[in-house]
Amino acid sequence: MISLLAVAVLAGCSNPETRSQANRGFDYEQETLRTAPLLIPEGLQAPRFNTEYVIPKGTAQGVTGKVLDIRPPTQVLPLVRGSEAMTEGSGLWFYQQRLDQPLERELNQALTVFFEQTDTDYDAVANGFESSGDAIGAPSQQFRWQLMPDAVRRAVAVQVQSTEGGGVLAQDRLRAEASMLNAFSLSYQRELSRQQELLDQGPIALTLDAGQGLLLAEQDYDRTWKRLITLLPRLGFDISNRQQALGYVDVEFDGLSKGDWQDLRLPALDIPEQEYRIQLGDLGSRTSLSLSNKDREPVAADVLSKLVNTLAPAFERTDLVR
Repeated sequence: MISLLAVAVLAGCSNPETRSQANRGFDYEQETLRTAPLLIPEGLQAPRFNTEYVIPKGTAQGVTGKVLDIRPPTQVLPLVRGSEAMTEGSGLWFYQQRLDQPLERELNQALTVFFEQTDTDYDAVANGFESSGDAIGAPSQQFRWQLMPDAVRRAVAVQVQSTEGGGVLAQDRLRAEASMLNAFSLSYQRELSRQQELLDQGPIALTLDAGQGLLLAEQDYDRTWKRLITLLPRLGFDISNRQQALGYVDVEFDGLSKGDWQDLRLPALDIPEQEYRIQLGDLGSRTSLSLSNKDREPVAADVLSKLVNTLAPAFERTDLVR
């Protein structure tokens, strides 16, 4: 019985985003200022008065009591990495991060996904969308989503505006706009994270450049770094130090048993069991990897060749990084 009562009490509670009314009484609205003349004892002079601090009657403006909305304003949050809140209106600037498709097209697709995932009625219009929506803590409203590209900044602004008439308070309109924009930002960030995860788990081609004494990964620096750090412990390397900003990993190769290599379904790595440093170089869309011993001297060509024979198929295997 106590548990059921606790559940009922909690169910009746409201959160700060939806509770717009204070939880105290409103008797103060009926109160009036009561004043009485100052009594001056006989034989004393009355003090001098002025009207500078007299409280005027009947001139109070604004709402009070039950109609006073106590909710804090909803702030537009730049939830997507690299985004920036607009200085005016409810909007966000999104900056070009990928080069495989225009940012405006990507945002159009992201908005479409957002509307469909939330079962929102929407229509495509010039430079954006029109939609309905139930924002948290605000009545259902109609919204206009506008995409505004800026070629100089290599950015696109997404601005949302409530198109309801005079029946909606300005504070409710602003709260609804910010709430809807934050919901879209969260949806967009989730989609970007999902795409990033798929890219991080995709195969990476790794080849040997014997002339330069390097391994070349056909992927950018960040993804190559993540793949290398994930694979090294599985291939018998103990990582003692890593500095992503400086691009190197200090390791010690302890080797694996024949059975372990068979379980991994990879060619056994037969190199001296000692300390090494792997140095990465950012080449834009590619990444170089070089191997040196503990004295920071480049390893022999046969050691590098053996390393690529094992590391290359490991970089191609997506099951090893899940």
